[in-house]
Amino acid sequence: MKCPSCGYWNRASYPHCFRCGEPLKAIDRMAAALPAEEMQKTTPLPDEIPTEIRYDAEGNERVASDVRDRLAVEMLSLHDRKKRGEQKQKQLRERGAERGFAPTDGRLTYSSRRSRLFSSPEAARQRKATLEETEAGIDYDGYIETPTYQSISEDFTAYSQSLTRNRQGASIPLPKAAKKRGGYVGRRRKFFVLALMLLLAAGGIVLNQYVISPWMASKAVEEPVGEQVKISASILDDMAAHTISIPAPEGAQIYIKELRKSYIATGGYAVIQVADYIWYELEERLAEPTMGVTLTPYIRASSGEQKQMDPVNYTVEIPLSPIELINPDVTYLEVSTPIYNIRFHVMQNSKVFINGEDYSSYVNTQSGYISYNAAIQPIGDNNIHILVRSQYYRENEVIITIHRAVQDIPLDLASTLDDESSNPTMRISATTRAGATVSVLSPHRNLDISQLASTGAFSFEAIFGKIGTNTVEIRADFPDKNPTVVKYDIYYLPPPDSYTKKAWALDDWGYPDLLANISTRVANTQIYVFTGPVREIVTTKPQLVLLDASDGKGAQRMVMVENQTKTEWVLGERYRLYGDAYGMYGSIPRLIARYTYKPTQ
Repeated sequence: MKCPSCGYWNRASYPHCFRCGEPLKAIDRMAAALPAEEMQKTTPLPDEIPTEIRYDAEGNERVASDVRDRLAVEMLSLHDRKKRGEQKQKQLRERGAERGFAPTDGRLTYSSRRSRLFSSPEAARQRKATLEETEAGIDYDGYIETPTYQSISEDFTAYSQSLTRNRQGASIPLPKAAKKRGGYVGRRRKFFVLALMLLLAAGGIVLNQYVISPWMASKAVEEPVGEQVKISASILDDMAAHTISIPAPEGAQIYIKELRKSYIATGGYAVIQVADYIWYELEERLAEPTMGVTLTPYIRASSGEQKQMDPVNYTVEIPLSPIELINPDVTYLEVSTPIYNIRFHVMQNSKVFINGEDYSSYVNTQSGYISYNAAIQPIGDNNIHILVRSQYYRENEVIITIHRAVQDIPLDLASTLDDESSNPTMRISATTRAGATVSVLSPHRNLDISQLASTGAFSFEAIFGKIGTNTVEIRADFPDKNPTVVKYDIYYLPPPDSYTKKAWALDDWGYPDLLANISTRVANTQIYVFTGPVREIVTTKPQLVLLDASDGKGAQRMVMVENQTKTEWVLGERYRLYGDAYGMYGSIPRLIARYTYKPTQ
């Protein structure tokens, strides 16, 4: 209902306007009965939608249409027509009640014709004339003084008066009484049904035991199961393997031709686990990383008959034979010595070939460690070819390229020269062209050139000025020749008794001092001792870790430490380390650890 004051639409049940509170009066326009002439009238609808004046945000007025006003008018018209229809129906019912109900006549027929083929046109015309005469006195509502009812089919089939004469509605025949049950009643009938059910059950059991089950078993042998074979990777005796699950009836025997073994199906599958290496362990040379494998299964029936099943195909990966380079740990390096010692590790029972020469006899005697002194010529790149074939693996090869510069003046260090020293000095022996001039460019003392003019041999003592790698540099000159320069690295590390005595504690005083004087501490190779857990492993080669030197006491003192010890550190473990200052890693100091010990409690 629309409010007459503000125009807001409210529910018809509201006594007041929801917006302004104006009283609302519901008008029942059709409360009183309408006369007959008023029932023929309808409420006309307006041609245009009602409009209203609206104001926008700036105060300008405009004429707008309210769709709800039009809807309200249509709803009022609908209620108007509905009320008039109810009054009309009420008046018609009253008029019908005054005249009474139509009487029932006995001339009702229910005969029908199923075909138009034998209908008589003349009879149809007579029936039509008869109907017109009998219905002449019928009013608009179908009422006459003595009405006659008859049923005429759609195609005007003839009906017989004799079929319907004297048949009143009350004389409709009642249904016939049900026949009396005879035969097996009561307990006898129950016994008969029970015996019949037992007989049927026994027949079903016999049929299933001797007919259906043998037939199903034979069908299972011919077509085992519609499921697919399952293949998955697995581990067998710490080696790569594959597990094959072949669908088969419960208890069936599956024979694998390639394995020469039989397997019993349990749980709907015959499970087979096969190690990958059995397919290629007898091959001498394997270059491909994968190999295709085929299994041929046979299923054996209870009668002993074997039937071939679909072959099982899968692919196995052949891993490379493991080889670990120790010295050098890279495949390219530059040297100045005529001999370079190569060390690496392989698996037991491996076959090893270095530049075509068999070194397999040294594998088991040295627990898989191989040491090889390679002759390095001053020709540029010297390639060292290592071939390894381990059991259950394919061949693996490594080529190490050792570069030695081409020399106009030969200058060779002694082949027995070591690359590590625990003393601050080391005696260096070398040879060059007789009559050449030799200069030692690195720190040294006691240069002996007494045999230089005759044999080209000379020697000196190299002095190591820092802990770690020290480079020895020698130059040889000869008239009309390009000079030859040789550089050789020697790792110097004092013994633990000497090294650890010089260590400063990296504590609450030593840590800020290292940060404040990092350049001086690095130049003097200052040694520190600290204990703490490994918080993070940054790299593994070389091993770089972040360690908390506070050891859980007070604020964190994080340091970056490079592992130059013989112990490999583990994440989360505590260690007591001795190392020397090296530089900075971002905002934290970096040290090189030389010795690792168990932490003190």
